[in-house]
Amino acid sequence: MNFYDLIVVGGGPAGSSTAYYASQKGLKVLVLEKKKVPRFKLCAGCISKRISSYLPPGWEKLVLNRISSGVLGYAGGESFEVPAEEDIAYIIDRSEFDAFLLEKAQGAGAHLLQECEFLHLDKEGERYRISTSKGTFYADYVVGADGFYSKVATSLGYRKNKFFKALEFFADGELSHKVLIDIGIVKRGYAWIFPKGNKVSIGVACNGSYNLAKVLKDYAEKRGFKNITRVYGWYIPYAESSRDVFYGKERILLTGDAGNLTDPLLGEGIYYAVWSGKVAVDAIISSPSNPTKNYKILLKDLVSELVYAGKIARLGYRFQKVAYKMAKKGALKTYYRLLTGNMSYKELFAKGLLDFLKELAYNYVWR
Repeated sequence: MNFYDLIVVGGGPAGSSTAYYASQKGLKVLVLEKKKVPRFKLCAGCISKRISSYLPPGWEKLVLNRISSGVLGYAGGESFEVPAEEDIAYIIDRSEFDAFLLEKAQGAGAHLLQECEFLHLDKEGERYRISTSKGTFYADYVVGADGFYSKVATSLGYRKNKFFKALEFFADGELSHKVLIDIGIVKRGYAWIFPKGNKVSIGVACNGSYNLAKVLKDYAEKRGFKNITRVYGWYIPYAESSRDVFYGKERILLTGDAGNLTDPLLGEGIYYAVWSGKVAVDAIISSPSNPTKNYKILLKDLVSELVYAGKIARLGYRFQKVAYKMAKKGALKTYYRLLTGNMSYKELFAKGLLDFLKELAYNYVWR
């Protein structure tokens, strides 16, 4: 009874998507989730439209806000708005979203064990023995989808060294169909105001050494929010080269935040979590004896996206005023094509690099 083809550690978007796809392929799957679902989850809750093709039917009912316009600000002062011709992103509540994905995984045949903490794993013959707070289980394959603090990744010797620190609070406000992102607030990172149903989420994320609480307070006041309620904080890992990706080892694969599979430009993680979950299953099915080797190959397109997002991030965050001017001249509208799945980060980088260098030269050399 305690033997499974696949044990997934973590019931977030990466883990539940892995379980969903694996169960559809006929694998006997167990998901270990350390909390009782639904559970509160820190996240701004903005998912790009391109995720649509990876989600199970019925996810649309969870959308709190449909985003069809973006506002880009600079240093909490000047800003401009660019409407889109269609929805470019959606706001969801993570507790509801994660519960929905887990329900879909169970509907496909996966078993779920809640309030179960993963302790450690050991190789025992051709299987893995997984010790938890609710007993011992065995599996041919293990997927670590247990987020930033992944115990599965730690057990393989991985240590995170690239991540954003994020703070967020909620307030009364009305944005409805638009999001506001401010650059020029921190050196590498940004501040945001997103709708959240009939409220708004105000936050800041960066990877520098800042008093982030003060940065958030000052930013919020600039944008007219003087009464800061409870502030939540979390970490967002990211990869900007293939060396930053934690793939896994042998028949243990890492997905989502556990593998650092997060956008280094804006920190979007849900899209890559769901995508990597599907790829992990494809790797197991197509190469059962050595799925990690195949996972690296099959994950190439996803990693390429992160690499080129990293190239854009390094330029854009180093020269934020130039990036702001570029966005105002049309780059933001072009970025919408990426959010809707009609352009890759590689294409976006190639298309904008020459214009960025011209703008950079105009601002820093010719003037």
